[in-house]
Amino acid sequence: MADITLRFDDGTTHVYENAPDSLTRNDVLKRASTDFPNKNIADIKRESFAEMGMMDVATKAVQNLPSSTANMIGDIVSAISSPLQTGKAILDVGAGALQNIFPERLVQAIGEDKASRDAANAVGQFYMQRYGSPEAVKKVIAQDPAGFMADMSTVLTGGAAATAKLPQVAGALSKTASMVDPLALMYKGATGATKAIGGAAENILGATTGVGREAISQAFKAGEEGGQRAKEFTSNLRGSANMMDVLDIAKQNLEQLRIDRSTAYKSNMKNIKGDKSILNFEGIDKALDNAMNQVSYKGQIKNQAAADELTKARTLIENWKKLDPAEYHTPEGMDSLKQSVGQILEDLKPRTTPDMVIKGVYNSIKSEINSQAPTYSKTMKAYTESSEQIKEIERALSLGDKASADTAMRKLQSLMRNNVNTNYGQRLKLAQELEQAGGQQMMPSLAGQAMQDWMPRGMQRVTAPLGITGLFSVGGPVAAALGAAASSPRLVGEAAYGAGKVSKGLLDINQLTPTLDYPALLNMMYQAEQLKKQAEQTKNIPYIELRGMAQPD
Repeated sequence: MADITLRFDDGTTHVYENAPDSLTRNDVLKRASTDFPNKNIADIKRESFAEMGMMDVATKAVQNLPSSTANMIGDIVSAISSPLQTGKAILDVGAGALQNIFPERLVQAIGEDKASRDAANAVGQFYMQRYGSPEAVKKVIAQDPAGFMADMSTVLTGGAAATAKLPQVAGALSKTASMVDPLALMYKGATGATKAIGGAAENILGATTGVGREAISQAFKAGEEGGQRAKEFTSNLRGSANMMDVLDIAKQNLEQLRIDRSTAYKSNMKNIKGDKSILNFEGIDKALDNAMNQVSYKGQIKNQAAADELTKARTLIENWKKLDPAEYHTPEGMDSLKQSVGQILEDLKPRTTPDMVIKGVYNSIKSEINSQAPTYSKTMKAYTESSEQIKEIERALSLGDKASADTAMRKLQSLMRNNVNTNYGQRLKLAQELEQAGGQQMMPSLAGQAMQDWMPRGMQRVTAPLGITGLFSVGGPVAAALGAAASSPRLVGEAAYGAGKVSKGLLDINQLTPTLDYPALLNMMYQAEQLKKQAEQTKNIPYIELRGMAQPD
């Protein structure tokens, strides 16, 4: 048997399926002249699957996979869009199959339903023709690879159900069914692709609007999560919130960070209080001498400001030496000395000579405690890291007491962008740490503020009109309108928020039916459509085979 494809001079084609191998070219021309009297044949191609090797079958399967998949999706849509007809077809085929299984006398006694019996026979004939010979199997694989995979998955799924009492066998069959099911593969691929496409869209829209990727991401999260995050985003996006509120939240988060640091410090210091060992001042005295060498030359002061601060620190340390060692020279007592020197350091301008001189003395006290009391070193590590984090956040976001509110707001509102001014995302990272540590959300509000404007931000405000003009010249007003929408922070913000809400709805549906196997359900719809097609054929004019060739469409 072979498939014979006619190509007409108007570009259309027609296939005679399962034509006998004995047919000659003249036989085909004679039949075609009857079926298509008004068309001229440009070419005749015979394709015999009996002679086709498996490599050729595989090649054709790859070539036909896109169209085969499209046909499968069309069948699924058809089955879903006409549920009553689909359900009736399934019932008819089932009823007809039961009549064929039961003894004929019983069927006649109950009352034969010829229509359902014909439908079941048509389905049986369809699958016999489809898989009744090695040649037929090759043909199905080559021409309808997606359908073949779906059929195999159905058979394997049925096998898994039949062997449910043999868990290992059933599990292997079920796993294999999922591996060959094209719908399951598409479902997994679509899940991964959705994430990739979402990330790409955030990058592209972040660039076209000028607000940066993070703002788009926050807009989507606000829609998806809802609740307080959605309220903060939308109120800032639509201008109903006080823009300064987010600065207050940032400062409250920073204060919470300080409280947590102090609480952890006090808790850890309980271990230090139990250490009554007496520490010496040798390393501290050496640091004081080195500091004096930094501010003087052969007894002459060369930096009076640094020398004055050093005198304060030296006086403080010398007085501490005179105190009771059992009370004040312990790890806990020396830590208090370090804090006292730290108070001098707090009032100095960073990265100046006085600052560096006193910092050297401060570090020497810390170093001596660490070396002479190892437990203190472990306790202070977390405190030091927390202190450094607080200082870095204060500096990067201008949240210190001396910084103006305007400067702090400008730095907070710049978090969404990823450029040299924000240290390529480092400022955003610190803000996220602050948000997490403080417990109050800032990012949704900042994203809403960044996307509040209808016009692009930054350089995009200058370049976007040029791009829109170019789109108009290439694609007309529709392309220009889409380009304008993609460059509007407000429109993109509303759209991303809406997309998040849609995503949340889909997640809710999935959670309501977490055990539902969607690929398997769709496969069932595909198979149902095949039953419906075959059942409906029995209602049409009886098929008359002419020399083994299919009738024209």
